[in-house]
Amino acid sequence: MTGSLQGKAVVVTGAGQGLGAAYAVLAAAEGAAVVVNDVDEARAAGVAERIRAAGGRALAVSGTVATWEGAGAIVGACVEAFGAVDGLVNNAGIFRLAHPAEQDPDDFRRVVEVNLLGTAYCGLHAIRAMLAQGGGSIVNVTSGAHAGSAAMGAYGASKGGVASLTYCWAADLAGTGVRVNAVSPNAHTRMAEAFEAYLGTAAQGQNLHKPPEQNAPAVIYLLSDAAAGLHGQIVRIDGDELSMIAHPTVLGEGTHDPSWSVGGVAAAFEAGVVGPLMPVGLHRSRHEADLGG
Repeated sequence: MTGSLQGKAVVVTGAGQGLGAAYAVLAAAEGAAVVVNDVDEARAAGVAERIRAAGGRALAVSGTVATWEGAGAIVGACVEAFGAVDGLVNNAGIFRLAHPAEQDPDDFRRVVEVNLLGTAYCGLHAIRAMLAQGGGSIVNVTSGAHAGSAAMGAYGASKGGVASLTYCWAADLAGTGVRVNAVSPNAHTRMAEAFEAYLGTAAQGQNLHKPPEQNAPAVIYLLSDAAAGLHGQIVRIDGDELSMIAHPTVLGEGTHDPSWSVGGVAAAFEAGVVGPLMPVGLHRSRHEADLGG
């Protein structure tokens, strides 16, 4: 261990198991005092006890991120217990799979409340505290599902919102000492198992043999001062591969007409001067593909 978070206080939401627990445990091992949050009080307490048993500092805080008051209590507990909030990992999230024709609207709303609003609420509380103390690092958790994935309309939309939130906050906070980045992790967790059970062979076992712990070093790096130059970025971890996810980008030079008509738009597409058209789902950039990447 490098002690990369020595002296820092970090909140990890949804840390009672899986990816969140992996982030919390490694943050503590790297020297941070950690608030372990989860809606499941027993799970949060278990991870906090595991950290303390290894000689680290941890406080279990149960409660939901999906309300302004709940998020404030989680961030506030870190400031009260450890004197600051130097890092926040917005990991808490839920997962509901459905075809659009069968989507339960209450399920859709709940996914957005936890995944997007929970990230926003915790982040807003943390940003205010971090600005007052002169700096900090927020790591949001997004997903490649926001690029398009079957049965993931609610989840993908919420994670797309998290990506956009990351870009916007990065623009807002440039030069303040508060950094905002995101990660897109891949691991074989309960969510992955639910996805595989729902889609069967179509799921392709994409997260098999990828333990949550494999994702934690990148998160801890983003929390640390070593990542001072990274702001507004999305880092992807997929097994043994570390890569970046591109921001939304305008493709090519486009084509121009001072008075577009429906026919003119149709002709532009037929001529192939608009685009290229993009496939649905997370994919390698065309530039890399052209280079054989």
